[in-house]
Amino acid sequence: MDLPAGTLLAVIATIAVLVLPGLPLALALRMRGLVLCAVLPVLSFAVIALSAEVGHALRADWSLLVPLALGILLAGVVLGARELHRRRAGHHPRHLGAAGRPAPPLLPTGREGLRSALAPAAGLLLGGGSLLVLQLRRMGSVDAVSQTFDNVFHLSAVRHVMRLHDASSGVVGGMTRLPGESGYYPALWHQAASLVAQLSGQDVALASNVLMLAAGCLVWPLGLMALVGSATSGGRAAVGLAGALAGISGAFPLELMSWGLLLPYLLSIVLLPTLLLGAAHLLALSPAARRPDPAQLAAILIASLLAVTLAHPQGALAAILLGLPMAVVAVGMRVRSLRRGDTGSPAGLAATAVLALLALAAGLVGWGIARPSRSASSWDPTAPPAEAVRQVLSLSPNSTQASLPLALVLLAAVLAVVLRSRSRWLLAPWLIAVAADVTARSLPEGDLRYLLTGPFYSDNHRISALPVLLAVPLLAVGLEAIGRELRDRAAARGAAPSVLTAIGALGALVAPLVLAVSWASPATGQAERGALPQWQGQQLLSPDERALLTEVPGIVPPDAVVATNPWNGSSLVYALADREVTSLYMTGEVPRDTKLLHDRLDEARHDPKVCDAMHEEGVEYALDFGPEELWDRRDTMSGMKDLSSSGVVVAQEGDAKLLRLLPCRGTDGSMRS
Repeated sequence: MDLPAGTLLAVIATIAVLVLPGLPLALALRMRGLVLCAVLPVLSFAVIALSAEVGHALRADWSLLVPLALGILLAGVVLGARELHRRRAGHHPRHLGAAGRPAPPLLPTGREGLRSALAPAAGLLLGGGSLLVLQLRRMGSVDAVSQTFDNVFHLSAVRHVMRLHDASSGVVGGMTRLPGESGYYPALWHQAASLVAQLSGQDVALASNVLMLAAGCLVWPLGLMALVGSATSGGRAAVGLAGALAGISGAFPLELMSWGLLLPYLLSIVLLPTLLLGAAHLLALSPAARRPDPAQLAAILIASLLAVTLAHPQGALAAILLGLPMAVVAVGMRVRSLRRGDTGSPAGLAATAVLALLALAAGLVGWGIARPSRSASSWDPTAPPAEAVRQVLSLSPNSTQASLPLALVLLAAVLAVVLRSRSRWLLAPWLIAVAADVTARSLPEGDLRYLLTGPFYSDNHRISALPVLLAVPLLAVGLEAIGRELRDRAAARGAAPSVLTAIGALGALVAPLVLAVSWASPATGQAERGALPQWQGQQLLSPDERALLTEVPGIVPPDAVVATNPWNGSSLVYALADREVTSLYMTGEVPRDTKLLHDRLDEARHDPKVCDAMHEEGVEYALDFGPEELWDRRDTMSGMKDLSSSGVVVAQEGDAKLLRLLPCRGTDGSMRS
């Protein structure tokens, strides 16, 4: 099958995975419009994560049917609970929404409905489309293999799920442990990607890439637009701007779609806007008219928290980091309301204060328990404090030059939010995110830096995503407020209709102009130049090596084991060709016999002990990808650097070779093949 047809199948499968598991629950909850579009993937991811563990417990083979079944079951529970509540409360029309109002249609209808959908659609097209173009330019091809350390694990984990028909986090965590052992690993990414690969029948790399692009270019803008449209006072223009400006910074999501490759963390942060949306409603920071009904809010909060946490625990820490200042603002608003005698009650203040204290307690516990070891939090600062502030305010990726024009645009939007908006609560989490990012970029290595940034490995790339998450809504709401102020002043001075029309037309060009400022900045060029080798380099897998892996299924029997070295990319034969290997990952644990083969496989025909180990492990083939390895290493597995006397070449592309190992004599004197 050619690449365009395979890509189309992967796209269709990805949409199915993002929509179908959560659709029954969303319909049962009567979600509508933009919130439905944004929350639907979150519900699907939450159902996928839960169903993976349920399927494991029930020993059900992993497929899309498992999350579909759980999604339908949960929808039935919701419908049953709603019906029970209706009967207890007395008869009410079944199609009423919140506060007894008729529930709107699932998606906008009629002329007014289409007008309301125009700005979000245009924003999604501009923001998501620009992100897609920029990322594909970095990748070079939609089926490219990321040349990064973590990608060996992620692709292998997707294949591991498919081979074992089990997507449990314990199974994924046990992949790099000794046979029979298990261990927890946040596996939501691999669970979803395995469903895409399984459903589409496509290469694991292609399926994973399409899911990554969908997360960054579709789910991310939708979440930002829903956050602005549901939890702020922003109007249609602000919603459209939130989608259009989703790709304004190379720090996120583009940076994490190349560097690392941090796919689980990427997914966690992509889903975070929906969790902040729910928190804003829970804390009564959002406009009252836009709040969902209690059942919808509960579903949004629970599903978002589950999906964010199970995608990567650091996402939950990020949620606490940003949610705590939101709760403090909410407490302050309650206190002020009571002092003024406005609407509110001491009970509401007490409830909000309890939420703030719970967030604080969760943060303190999480900061202590989830913090990795000091040695794992060893990323160095990259800028002096003043430069770090300039970089963060201009939304520059880590280790890139600050952009004064973009910083001025952001500060103007922030000022407009302060002076002309009712969504000032956005400032509190943004300031905390800015402080965290400046700290990670500039604070010298030491106890204080480890205390403050250790839970994120003191990794600037991870923390730099957080200011972007709040900067986009601030830009959207602030730029809309500026445009509204200009139009109102012009109208008050009796400006001609043509002038007002010109102001409106200029407003429509704001997003492209701001994006142009961002893309023209030195930071964008620096980030792209840094990302190109991570996708289009040959540190891990050269074109010849990739081509050889495509030949393996036609040569190596399905039950054979291939001797490989993860450091030179040969272990990707497991993920890309579905063949068992001696070592899946650079830091994986291997049995003693396998370790012997890695050290002395080239002596199998001369050393009976090595021959016995080869027979016990069932190793019949070996991949020779040469001495060059990732991170400029060489010949990590010394026993595999020259197999010319131990095997015969059965396939070759350039310098990459597939060898069938020759028979050898074991310790009992018999020949083994």
